[in-house]
Amino acid sequence: METLPTWRDLLARIIEDPLEKQRIANALGVNPITLVRWARGEASPHPKSLQRLLDAVPHYRASFLPLITEAFEEFSSTPPANVSPIGLSVTLYNHIFHLNSTIPDAQRFWSIGTAVLRGALEQLDPDHAGLQLSIMQCMAPAYGNTVRCLRERLALGTPPWSEEGEHWGGFFGAESLVGYALSTGHQQTIMNINEAPRLPNQLPEHTMSAVASPIWYLSRRAGCFLVVSTQPDYFRQSALLDLIESYTQLLILAFRPEDFYESERIELQVMPSFQIQQSYFSSLQQRIRALLQKATADQRSIGYNVAEQHALWQIEEELLQRKAPSSPER
Repeated sequence: METLPTWRDLLARIIEDPLEKQRIANALGVNPITLVRWARGEASPHPKSLQRLLDAVPHYRASFLPLITEAFEEFSSTPPANVSPIGLSVTLYNHIFHLNSTIPDAQRFWSIGTAVLRGALEQLDPDHAGLQLSIMQCMAPAYGNTVRCLRERLALGTPPWSEEGEHWGGFFGAESLVGYALSTGHQQTIMNINEAPRLPNQLPEHTMSAVASPIWYLSRRAGCFLVVSTQPDYFRQSALLDLIESYTQLLILAFRPEDFYESERIELQVMPSFQIQQSYFSSLQQRIRALLQKATADQRSIGYNVAEQHALWQIEEELLQRKAPSSPER
């Protein structure tokens, strides 16, 4: 391939094919007109978009990279030293899509969620430096009203956190990083918890930096993907943030269509601290048993999942009735 003077010239040549132009635009999440403006020099992409562009045209990467590096001094395609090469593996994609087409709905969340978290943890923390990944799901509205908080559904980590997918399932509201990410619809990052001006609450013990990415499809949102590290500034590389966003998009498949809510139905409230919540969640199994026993006494049949959902609604309402502290504990 002949050497072209600028990256814009190379892009212009590639997008002469209308189908290729549309494909690249879809991969980058931009309008095809935006690609034309980049090629003409009428606009410049964000560094994140440059990385996505390289990923979208692997056959031209070797030609693009030196041209982009020359044009954008601040651009770096090099991932953090402790993170394996950027990009989700074809093997993981194939595994997730196979699960998506074969597993029963009852096993969808656990099976796909666990598979994505394991793949993400292996790539994001290969040296076991200390990372925890959590899937936070919108708490189903009681009586068809609004979503008032999120609930931790699944977590996986490397020491000092659990490696066995254990979680305690607490509630996260407007006071939390995941709550803010869900409400804004954009990925949110805390580089150093000791320097964060806001939202350092409701994060796991040992956390020094964190990223929360909303899980959404079209205009509807199902929850958040939370990644926390024991190291400050762990997420300083835009390439790493892009990788986390890619895993977030893959997690869409773990949810059912009814798990996604329009933004106008999401009105997060402030939840009490983990310490306060713990005393309520300690009675969760007792509440479930009581609901099942009452259903039997009333000659009604309800499953365990239904009883659990009603017990969680009870706890949610009781916690919201409590006056949340002005500065929640961590």
